[in-house]
Amino acid sequence: MRQLQLVAHGEPSDVIRLNTVRQPALGQEDVLISMEAAPLNPSDFLLVRGIYGIRPALPSPVGAEGIGRVTQTGSKVDAALLGKRVLILPTYEQGTWADQVVVPLRNIVQISDHADPLQLSMIGINPVTAYLLLNRYASLKLGDWVAQTAANAAMGQYIIALTKLAGVKTLNVVRRKEAAEQVQQWGGDHVIIQSDNLNKDVEEALAGKKLSLVLDTLGGTPVGELAKSLKPGGAIVVYALQSGQFPAMPPKEFIYRGLSLHGFWLINWIRNAPRTEIEEIYQKLGDLVANGSLFAAVDHVYALDEFKEAFKQSLKSNRSGKVLFKFA
Repeated sequence: MRQLQLVAHGEPSDVIRLNTVRQPALGQEDVLISMEAAPLNPSDFLLVRGIYGIRPALPSPVGAEGIGRVTQTGSKVDAALLGKRVLILPTYEQGTWADQVVVPLRNIVQISDHADPLQLSMIGINPVTAYLLLNRYASLKLGDWVAQTAANAAMGQYIIALTKLAGVKTLNVVRRKEAAEQVQQWGGDHVIIQSDNLNKDVEEALAGKKLSLVLDTLGGTPVGELAKSLKPGGAIVVYALQSGQFPAMPPKEFIYRGLSLHGFWLINWIRNAPRTEIEEIYQKLGDLVANGSLFAAVDHVYALDEFKEAFKQSLKSNRSGKVLFKFA
């Protein structure tokens, strides 16, 4: 079996090798998966650079999420799983950038057979994160407003799609005109290009309405400006820090208006949520992909041996969608 392996921490093209390795013996509760597709995510590159919340022993297979079909089962696994399509939970216990992967049964969820495998392979991280952000921190009602930063990322597209299904409106902050046009095409209700007048632009866009929830992936000052338009008791959820800066929030916002600030890391949910909840949410998202309600733009698809080109494309700031590995 071939897999991409991390041999040191640093820039992806310098520290990742494509190696042929012997298939490990299956444990009693393991399955062998023949991979169909595996996305490249910012969190993968944080791990490669050694600045993520997980630091595996090296050398280590890499790649957090993906889907494939079960081709072999351990002695305590129901043989009915053979041939079934499964999603690999993004626990980083196994690397998905490989043509075959051995995975513990606890780290897979059976997923739809009736959907585009590229789209299904992307629900492991971003769509489930979007779903949980929208459902755990505020009781959103029809017509409520949610704001998000870096709205032109794949997460932004999923947030827009899920809010539309719920009848909730989005205020979307981006940093480029081209990004604004893209978010408008996705159906974002209001799109604002980040500037020194962000708070004023937000107030004009809301026209007297208030935000119920702010979702932030940047850190720094934009989230603080958005928070000024939150209703009393509103919530801010930070799920990434692309700028490397802590969200700039005046303490008085928390004291006098009762705002709350939360951090979200998907792995904590996977570790702690009941198995039934994990299966239910992933299968619900898989069904939304199957019926066309949930999808993300795809920029490029690469074979595994084109990994350096894939890394280069994935790290571009002006991509038009996600980059994925697709397997024969």
